[in-house]
Amino acid sequence: MDTLAVIKILVVDDNPTDRLVLETILRKQGHTVVSADNGLDALTVFQQQQPDLILLDALMPGMDGFEVAERIKSQVGEDFIPIIFLTSLQDAGSLARCLDAGGDDFISKPYNSVILQAKINAFSRMRTMNRTLLTNRDQISLHNRTLIREQEIAKRVFDKVAHAGCLDASNIKHSLSAVSVFNGDVALAGVNALGNLMVFLGDFTGHGLNAALGAMPLAQTFYSMLEKGFSHKDILVEINKKLNEVLPVGVFCCGLLAEINFHERTVKVWNGGLPDGIIYKPESGELVALTSQHLPLGVLAAAEFNGRAELYDVRVGDKLYLWSDGILEAENSQGKQFGEQRLYEVFKANTIPDNLFAEVNWAVNQFIGATEHVDDISVMEITQVTPENFKGSQPPVLEQEASGPNNWTMSYVLNPETLRAFNPLPLMLNFIMQVPMLRVFSGQIYIVLTELFNNARFQVITAI
Repeated sequence: MDTLAVIKILVVDDNPTDRLVLETILRKQGHTVVSADNGLDALTVFQQQQPDLILLDALMPGMDGFEVAERIKSQVGEDFIPIIFLTSLQDAGSLARCLDAGGDDFISKPYNSVILQAKINAFSRMRTMNRTLLTNRDQISLHNRTLIREQEIAKRVFDKVAHAGCLDASNIKHSLSAVSVFNGDVALAGVNALGNLMVFLGDFTGHGLNAALGAMPLAQTFYSMLEKGFSHKDILVEINKKLNEVLPVGVFCCGLLAEINFHERTVKVWNGGLPDGIIYKPESGELVALTSQHLPLGVLAAAEFNGRAELYDVRVGDKLYLWSDGILEAENSQGKQFGEQRLYEVFKANTIPDNLFAEVNWAVNQFIGATEHVDDISVMEITQVTPENFKGSQPPVLEQEASGPNNWTMSYVLNPETLRAFNPLPLMLNFIMQVPMLRVFSGQIYIVLTELFNNARFQVITAI
């Protein structure tokens, strides 16, 4: 006998003879049998005994089988308790009523023991599969809740490492719309020693946690080297080196690093694999494309990497626009992509430059509609302002009592051989900036050190 069919069965029948016959057949087949002779008792026995299957007479005085089936089905919820109606009814309408009331099958009197056993075996397997399905679902739900908690913890760590920098400056607008908890796009901004604004927008392959993992070493390298006074090119070289070392083959970061000089009114741009950014000139309506000239970060080894950047002249009021490919590849319900042409049309239709950022985001969202986007969508806008109107995050001016040593000297000697091959500025600037009252003068100190270094190096080279 199939062991799956050995189960506890509730028999409900108001006819003692029919009930006894059925109980005898079931016990011979190895089942545990409990019984009731009316509808009310059936509900009580069901609550007490918790049977695996119910054989239920359709026609009984008082509470008939149809009402019993409806009440039991409402009580068990997601659990599957098969109900097989016992009936002498033959018309299609009556048999259909058995199923409508919550019954799963019916068997006609007099009972055929072979057919009865086959039905019990079949429903026993169905009950086992239902329980397995519910157990697996609950386990998946538990694992999912655990994963979400772990991701939330990881995201808090990630947000502290890949912090906003000075993205909250009044001349910067940005939006990052992630597909999942983690964003595969990364937006960074900070101020270098010269007071220039450095912004980076990156798009890692894929999205979610796998893509965001690369953003942590990238952001850490960016902010650390920015604070220490490294140049635009040096930062790129080190980020590429770091990503090339830590990322697996096939994972890389399409990125654009821009340095905005508010004094000289220039923008220095390195674009490696990111969609063409734009310098928008509201006065003329001109759109200057910032085309990718390099491979993405993390692809090439350090010796092959090219950090050469392009320099653009800008005016006060000009706007630098950067975006990830998620905005161009955003699809509507018909599967059409938003594309570059629709994006450029938003620029051409703009009449109020200060509203342009909102208009770009509105156009993309309207195009997508209710369709869920499948890639992270990120947009940045940086407006060229006068130096005095740029309110980026600068080192705080510390009080006199926290100014550090007030009587000190430092000696750092570089011989000609070192001057020809080594740039000491980041190291020296990082050391000097540890003196609190000097941090506010970082730009001036950087200029003085740069002039001294360039003059010394020129003398060494010309002396050869």
